[in-house]
Amino acid sequence: MLITPRNLTKAYKVLLNCEYLGNTVKAHGKPKLDPPSRDPFDTLIQSIISQQLSVKAAETIENRVRDLVGKQFRPGKLLAVSHQDLRGCGLSNRKAEYVQGIADAVKRRKISFNKLANASNEEVIAKLVELRGIGQWTAEMFMIFSLGRMDIFSPLDVGLQRGMRSLFGEEAIDLSTMEKLAERWSPYRSVASWYLWKIVD
Repeated sequence: MLITPRNLTKAYKVLLNCEYLGNTVKAHGKPKLDPPSRDPFDTLIQSIISQQLSVKAAETIENRVRDLVGKQFRPGKLLAVSHQDLRGCGLSNRKAEYVQGIADAVKRRKISFNKLANASNEEVIAKLVELRGIGQWTAEMFMIFSLGRMDIFSPLDVGLQRGMRSLFGEEAIDLSTMEKLAERWSPYRSVASWYLWKIVD
């Protein structure tokens, strides 16, 4: 199931009646989780830049890189600048390597975003984590924000961990427990995640 206005409305109605999440849904109204409209490569590079950074710091560095290579991230443009140029934008040494490594893999067609769109969740994760710099969390965020999948839950996400603790108490810290608790929101776990992030915003 993909993120569409109709499916978001369905998810809203279902989650509004959930025992634990209902009050949060009521407080924030219909989810503002837009169907994917951005280029998947651009989204992936943005997620690499933002790893382990505050929103503000990530935006600053992302804007500097865009100023350097152009408004939209393209493999050729990222490969046309030097490693040092990317470091000068504020990227760490490793992130600069990751960004150019992913750009190279896409340019050489080692990864196909069209094929990923039709792959299972497990296949998407397996394919993406082959690329240096991409772990399970990045792959899961990619499935929500680029592939537009409605039923993704990432227990590795710090914001979701905090949101779950707020709803269920300290026992929700354990990752396997979080996954079990989140099963009640299937097939709308991506939307439930949006509301959990709102709890800790």
